[in-house]
Amino acid sequence: SDLFLSVSSSTVVESDVATGGWGLVSAFLAVLLALTGPLELREVKDSAGRKDSRQFLRLMIFGLMFGCGLAWFIVMQSMSKDVFIPIFVTAFSCMVMSTLGTVCAVMGYFLDTSEFGEVEQIANVWTVVAFPVFFVISSVSLSAHAHPFGIGGWASTYLSVCGLFAGAFCMLIRMRNEKTSSTRGYGNVGCIISWLCAIIVIYGRYGIAGVGVVGVTTVVGIPVSILATLCSSPILLLLEGESSSSSKHTHQRSSAKSKWHGLVLTKLTRRNWIAPVLIGTIGVFITASLYAIFLRGCGLSKFSFLFGTNDLITNQEDVFSHIFGSKRTTGVGALDDVATMAQKSVVHTKTMIAAARLSGSGIWTAKSIVGPFMHLLGLAATLPSLQFLVKHSWYGKAPLFGKVVLVLPLNILSIIVGRGIPSLVAAATIGLIGGTLQLTSIKN
Repeated sequence: SDLFLSVSSSTVVESDVATGGWGLVSAFLAVLLALTGPLELREVKDSAGRKDSRQFLRLMIFGLMFGCGLAWFIVMQSMSKDVFIPIFVTAFSCMVMSTLGTVCAVMGYFLDTSEFGEVEQIANVWTVVAFPVFFVISSVSLSAHAHPFGIGGWASTYLSVCGLFAGAFCMLIRMRNEKTSSTRGYGNVGCIISWLCAIIVIYGRYGIAGVGVVGVTTVVGIPVSILATLCSSPILLLLEGESSSSSKHTHQRSSAKSKWHGLVLTKLTRRNWIAPVLIGTIGVFITASLYAIFLRGCGLSKFSFLFGTNDLITNQEDVFSHIFGSKRTTGVGALDDVATMAQKSVVHTKTMIAAARLSGSGIWTAKSIVGPFMHLLGLAATLPSLQFLVKHSWYGKAPLFGKVVLVLPLNILSIIVGRGIPSLVAAATIGLIGGTLQLTSIKN
């Protein structure tokens, strides 16, 4: 009977995942109809030159077929092992966001600059109203089957869908022939939203050091969260400055109906195109380090609305309970699977070392104030180098040679005293490598 139940349950899961394939079919059919003509996305005027009154209807049909189809595929791939209610609520929210996102992206690419105000209105509704509202609605699907930000969680699924369509909107806006300050500004907002969603999903899934996470947490000894942050940073390359395009098709006028033109980057040029990537990566590492020192373990995870009930870390014992699988301190059975890692002594030892270092770096989990103070000192030590690096990359003005030489060794100190926080070590490494490159450029 046990064998029958296991086989039948695996069959049900596989069938649920397979149903997500119909979403891809719907998206492919929408693209096919758009290319062949029935769902023409451009404005089609008759011989008399009258305005196309059915364009918005075709856009909505395309948005429903493509957006809902792709959202359904992602939801089923992510949450197929969950129960019906979380899947239904999350899928509904994701479908609404994906439909609006698809319509907004297509309109942003095809509409003329004189009509871009319609895109701005939809984008404002998507960002300011729909995004937080449907995030709250998705939180109703909170279940004990998965951590909200883990694999199969409602928050990670919702943010993945929103980030995907925000990135698509940014790319289509970037591909426009006619551009204004508004088109660039709204495209930049989509880029930032897409990048932020990716960062939140990464750190929600893997944390700062991967402690208490089931599965692979390091690659070649480097935490997955660090590598994923570096891999997601190229999203910021889609940011576009006002002087980045000198094409004759570029128009500097903006819609008179809009009072806000998005994120307008007047100082972003082709010379400092790498600066947003550097600034974003350093900002994430510093924020993660500050969180590990001041907030991790303070009890914020008790608010199940955001963190669920799977991460009750309030002291040092709770940190190690994720490794040994004890229910005494946390009372959570879902994380007890991490105890199976003890069967592999090497992995278990590495995880225990990471947990010990991480617990000693936070003011809420350390046994004494010495550990948090040393990590805070390490963070302060690397800030001057990072400041010089950011200013150099953005403004193009190199600092004085003596200043770089003076602060460069501080990064080595930061790496030594800040070993408990991987993001701090990563930030110090960037400061060390960047400072060395600065010295080379100044000499040349």
